[in-house]
Amino acid sequence: MKKTRSSFRNRFEFDAYRLARATVGRGGPGIIEPMGTLLGGLFHRLARRRGRIIRFNLGLAYPELKLRERERLALDVGRHFGRALLATLRIQRMRPEKLLRLVKVEGQEHLDAVVQGARGAFFLSAHLGAWEVAALYLGLTLPGGFGVVHRPLDNPLLESELEDFRRQFGNRMLGKKAVLRAILGEIKAGQPVGILIDQKTRSRDGGVDVPFFGHPAKTHPILARVVLKTDTPVIPVFAYAERGGRFTLSFGPPVPVEAQDDVISLTARYTAVTEEAIRRRPEQWLWYHDRWRELRLASESSS
Repeated sequence: MKKTRSSFRNRFEFDAYRLARATVGRGGPGIIEPMGTLLGGLFHRLARRRGRIIRFNLGLAYPELKLRERERLALDVGRHFGRALLATLRIQRMRPEKLLRLVKVEGQEHLDAVVQGARGAFFLSAHLGAWEVAALYLGLTLPGGFGVVHRPLDNPLLESELEDFRRQFGNRMLGKKAVLRAILGEIKAGQPVGILIDQKTRSRDGGVDVPFFGHPAKTHPILARVVLKTDTPVIPVFAYAERGGRFTLSFGPPVPVEAQDDVISLTARYTAVTEEAIRRRPEQWLWYHDRWRELRLASESSS
């Protein structure tokens, strides 16, 4: 049963967020990046439970690496997310035109094809790099804006504040009620939709097992189900954070759908595309997420 959050906690978190945005968000990359690196490194060393999760995940995904190499990668992940957190506060003080100047695009032809096709499309992404930047960029550059499937924050004050910010960048949030109906409505209207399927989904919530870094991982099949029903193209897009407060937005060709595909095989293909993007910059994926929870618990109980 989900615990009810107190109004005091919601207000405290909201005020702390606004104070951080007003102060840290004023800094440039020369201040934010070293500060974020320090904070991320401290978090990595002090967050014991998350430390166990990331070490297990990296051991599962990169068994060929020596222990000290995985430890270094784990620390780099923590430092990246420290920088990413502070960079997000900076972005939230930015005007849209400034953000556009900070983004370098790879695979522009794949984005252009969506715009010229004048039909709905899915943009497949992950909790990798600066995924929020991908949504903001697409909201600014796609005609009619951009629908984003997301899980609303537990704090309603923060959720309302961030939704107002995203709306200024052309984003429409599709994560409150009847999300499947909202997705189908966007696609039917010829609008693009962004979706991330790299997080764990429980079996009771519809999760299916597909390979991810060589091991079965519960993954939501909603994207494959809609694509098989509507024949909507899926364009991979991943935003990598670069030093100096800049970003590389990488678009890939449409993910193919084979005649024999079903929900599981297509979900596996989307997951394989995501894995390939993560392997390009592994320090920028959210390895702290308990992606293989059942495998981790089984390993801990047997040791």
